[in-house]
Amino acid sequence: SDGNFYCINGGTAAGTFGSCSCDSCNTGFGGPNCATAHKFELSGQKIGKCTVSGPCFSSLNYRNNEECRFTAREGGVLDVVSFLTEADYDKLTVGGVAYSGINGPQGMTVSEGDEITWESDDSNTYDGFEICVGDPCIA
Repeated sequence: SDGNFYCINGGTAAGTFGSCSCDSCNTGFGGPNCATAHKFELSGQKIGKCTVSGPCFSSLNYRNNEECRFTAREGGVLDVVSFLTEADYDKLTVGGVAYSGINGPQGMTVSEGDEITWESDDSNTYDGFEICVGDPCIA
C-alpha cells in the first residue's frame, strides 16, 4: 500500500484510517465506496429533486417546474415502487408514452441507452415516483 485511500471504480476518497469514505464517485457508481453500479444516470440538464441510486431512479416529493432525463445504462423491466403525480400535468415519459396520476410504467421494458424524461408543471405537487429496473430474465 502507498498510504493513500482509493475508491472502488474511481472517485474522490476522504477520511482517515478506519474512517474512510468516498466523497464523490465516477459516473455510473455510488455508495460509500463507489462499488454500487447505477443502472440509470441523470443526463442533460437536471432541474429539481431527480436522483439515481443503484437500480432505481426517482423524484420523491417533487417540486413545481422540475425537468430531468434519465438514461438507462443497461436494459431490464421497470418495477414501480411508488407513483403519484398530478394527473395529465406532471408526466414521466417512457418509450414515447406519458405516465401521470397513479399509473406508472409498471412492467415496461427498457434497453441500454433509452431515455426517460420527467416534467412537472407550475401548479400542484404530489408524492412523486420511485422506479427500479430488474433483470428481464426471471426464472
